[in-house]
Amino acid sequence: MTDYKQIENQETGETEFLFNATLLKIGESVLENSNEKLFKVVTLKFNLPDGEEVERTAMCYQSNYQYGIEEGKNYLCSLSFDEDGNPQIRMSHLTNADRATTDDFSGLLQVAKQLIDDKAVI
Repeated sequence: MTDYKQIENQETGETEFLFNATLLKIGESVLENSNEKLFKVVTLKFNLPDGEEVERTAMCYQSNYQYGIEEGKNYLCSLSFDEDGNPQIRMSHLTNADRATTDDFSGLLQVAKQLIDDKAVI
């Protein structure tokens, strides 16, 4: 199941969603957007919010694919919506590593409860 994390884009103030997706295919052509940024079209596999598993295309900018990306690995992606409400997916080069969770360290940060006798407080 794909988890979506809602964030606010610091540059635009717009709402975006971060999620992880599996890279299935890397396009061979290098394309250029209206801002003259180079990108490749990639095909990703992930779950929609309703749980349906899908394959969708996304953009992977040169500033990301220059680090090397591999089919079959999970990568961090961002979802935003253009002015017409159409979804735009961008894939980064950051992989989905097995991150630590709070459960991994449960009990470590718990401090023993200290009882203070009100009569002892000056």
